[in-house]
Amino acid sequence: MPETNGRWPLWREAYAAGDPLPAFTCAVSRPAFRFDEHDTLPEEYKALLLKMLRHEGERAGNKSFLGFMSTCLDLAEALFPTAEARLLKAEYLAEELKHAIMFHRLAVGLDPAFALRDVPYAHYAFHLPRESWADDAYFHFLVDLNGAFHARDWRESSYVPLAQMSATLERDELGHSEMGYYFLGEICQDRRGRMLAQRLLEKWYPAALDMFGRSDSPNAPRFIHWGLKSVGNAEIRQAYKQYVDRKLERLGLASPDERTHRRFL
Repeated sequence: MPETNGRWPLWREAYAAGDPLPAFTCAVSRPAFRFDEHDTLPEEYKALLLKMLRHEGERAGNKSFLGFMSTCLDLAEALFPTAEARLLKAEYLAEELKHAIMFHRLAVGLDPAFALRDVPYAHYAFHLPRESWADDAYFHFLVDLNGAFHARDWRESSYVPLAQMSATLERDELGHSEMGYYFLGEICQDRRGRMLAQRLLEKWYPAALDMFGRSDSPNAPRFIHWGLKSVGNAEIRQAYKQYVDRKLERLGLASPDERTHRRFL
């Protein structure tokens, strides 16, 4: 019978030595908003919150999310290198479905019609071909890490239900990223695997940085004003890049130029 050898959840080791993620502190003066479920929300506030949740996508009522999870399972069945890896992927899927329930409850309290709306993943990172186990490892290491960084920023969210969820989401998403990093570490144990991982960085690194959006986004100051975010896209992207670059260096991988193949600067 396959086992994870006590490895799951992978966030446990990441937090054992202290807080692994940077803190995000708002540097501009803003009102101290605080809204809870069923409160009457200002029109702009609600529109921005729904925009954020559309980008997140993890909702039980979002058919596109459920379809994407099915694709992840198909990839695991087709590409898994070991029984342990396949079981770790099943643990990952279980936690993502837990998140889907959490975000569904949040969405129902915010806008029941939105809770049932199908919102396909728009960002190109979700549509990059995953043709190898190394591709899948990068997807989890980099894309799930994006979720952990955003969840860290939500700790101080002015929307109480989101702030209450943030610690669990952050912990789990960092664990999913660590799963991808663990797979990547195994791939990089020999020269051939390390060469493949270095080559695939040209695909995944720019997409990962692009997931934070444009540095000059006109929406960012409004998110910060309403307390839905603490920092702008450029600041959280830079913190993410520094974190990723350190992790890549430990595997003997060189980070590509941060502007090469980028779509959103």
